[in-house]
Amino acid sequence: MKNKVIILFLLGIISFSMLFSQNSNSERNISPTVTIRYDDILSGMTPSSTIGILLSIDDTKYSGFDTSSDASELRILVGWKWTILGLGTKKIELNDGSTQTVGMTSFGAKYRVLDGMFTSMEYVRIDDENIEGYEPQPDYIRLSIGVDF
Repeated sequence: MKNKVIILFLLGIISFSMLFSQNSNSERNISPTVTIRYDDILSGMTPSSTIGILLSIDDTKYSGFDTSSDASELRILVGWKWTILGLGTKKIELNDGSTQTVGMTSFGAKYRVLDGMFTSMEYVRIDDENIEGYEPQPDYIRLSIGVDF
């Protein structure tokens, strides 16, 4: 009985929050995104997928985060008009089979193709130099195609 009351209470809070958090006269501020990315497009495309959330600050500025589907990469994003900047971490696998988390930065351009669909091209740099037992990965260019809801 107690669990049912708690579940109903939590569902009521979630429903109330969703009902009153959206202003019917304005565009949504938070948009979930699903993206297909092609890493290193200049020397063989490596596809991957990401999920994330974008927060619209105003008509031209946004921030948010995304993570790869295998949880090896997590980025905080900041954008203004066509510009996108990313700062995050990436898990790399060392020669002995262990993993290490290193820093990652990206910058590029994002273009809205249709309402709810976008494409972006970014220069990605991974800070993986001077790690014993690992061959550093060169910087690469990433092409992304995504949708937001």
